[in-house]
Amino acid sequence: DVANAVLDGTDAVMLSGESANGDYPTQAVEVMSATCVQAETAIHYNDVYQSLRNAVLEVNGPMQTAEAVASSAVKTAIDIDAKMLVVLTETGNTARLVAKYRPQMPVLVLTALEQTARQTEGFVKGVVSRCVGSMIGTDSILYRATETGKELGWLKTGDAVVAVHGIQEAKSGSTNLLKVLFVE
Repeated sequence: DVANAVLDGTDAVMLSGESANGDYPTQAVEVMSATCVQAETAIHYNDVYQSLRNAVLEVNGPMQTAEAVASSAVKTAIDIDAKMLVVLTETGNTARLVAKYRPQMPVLVLTALEQTARQTEGFVKGVVSRCVGSMIGTDSILYRATETGKELGWLKTGDAVVAVHGIQEAKSGSTNLLKVLFVE
């Protein structure tokens, strides 16, 4: 059931009350985690991306700017074999749009709002969130993002990173920029 849930694109899996309160809850979580990791190796992420993108266009017609940038960021990350996506967001909406396209690589969400970090971490697939003091100074925030990626073991020197943010700093709803960075 766990592997099928992963292959079906679920955002989260959880233990039943019986398993969580049983004699071996820690081992149950470890087995479930290992099953999720193994199941994800069977996913063809480029195919998933194409299917999701085509479905969105078919159902909704042309995309709004933020979704087009998020979709393009995932496609770019796939095409250049980026090791991490970075999303600068005030509300978490851009993070949800990026995660919607099921990127294989981890997504680091940076926000100035603790509530946004809490709402994205653990509830949006593939996302790890961090609070930054301010969303002003995009270049320094993105540098810190690559340092965080290294600390988490996701990045090494020379790796590509795709970043998504708005050209207007600290303004909600302004996502309109995709940037490719290389880790130094």
